[in-house]
Amino acid sequence: MLRHVPVMDLPFDGDCAQANGIDLPVIAINLALRTDKWRTLTQRLSAVGLTKLIRAPAIEGARLPASQVDALLRSPADATHSGPCSHLTLTPPAIGCFLSHLAIWRWMLGTGLPRLLVLEDDAMPVAQLSASRLHRILAEMPDEAGLVLLGCRVMAGLAERPQDTELARIYYFNGTHAYLITSTACTTLLQHLLPLHAHLDHQISKLLMEQRHDFPAYYAAPPLFDADWSFGSDLYTPEHTLSDGDAADRELDEIIATSRRTLLAEGRPLLSELNR
Repeated sequence: MLRHVPVMDLPFDGDCAQANGIDLPVIAINLALRTDKWRTLTQRLSAVGLTKLIRAPAIEGARLPASQVDALLRSPADATHSGPCSHLTLTPPAIGCFLSHLAIWRWMLGTGLPRLLVLEDDAMPVAQLSASRLHRILAEMPDEAGLVLLGCRVMAGLAERPQDTELARIYYFNGTHAYLITSTACTTLLQHLLPLHAHLDHQISKLLMEQRHDFPAYYAAPPLFDADWSFGSDLYTPEHTLSDGDAADRELDEIIATSRRTLLAEGRPLLSELNR
């Protein structure tokens, strides 16, 4: 199934020494027509010393052949071209976003990079982002940590509170606009996220629950990046709004509630449900 994921051939000379003194490759996903986002992103990252940025052209799901998309889906019912009836249902923009991340992970494995900072073009550094803090987070990454979210929304408190470090376990989240990933995690995710059947963050969260004893993910608190919605979303477009928001909310609430009961039964020290 991986052969149906588009291949990214990205220019990279191996030099990833950033102006802030951190030796870290940084890649950002950007739609070709969103030059405004790219311009703003590069300016913002340059201001925090991340001056060497690899641009990954975003995959446009609507432009992919139907046969290619069908080969990647678990079921045709998992995707729609009109208003989805679930928070999980994939739309063409969501499929393109999902595949853009998969393609980057394949590229990373092909180049032999041990770790990578992946950004979406709406990622916005927050005031707490500094070279020293990023250095500290890189140093504090547990040996088993292959995925560290540098900015996300914790769903219904389904994460643990950081203890003595700035990182803690996370189990369910929204947002893939900024994360650190290792080559080992890329391999694991590529093995488990196909076929596609939900939005990328929901599908990763499902994996974090199912594989919580073997594949831990972490989040940074406070975050280093936020998502800038002022440009408008390329993912949630008017024609792809929910057809039945109440039913969709009930479905997601049940998923969250079941996950929370499971984690609490195992004695995991979760955040308050109000801490989202």
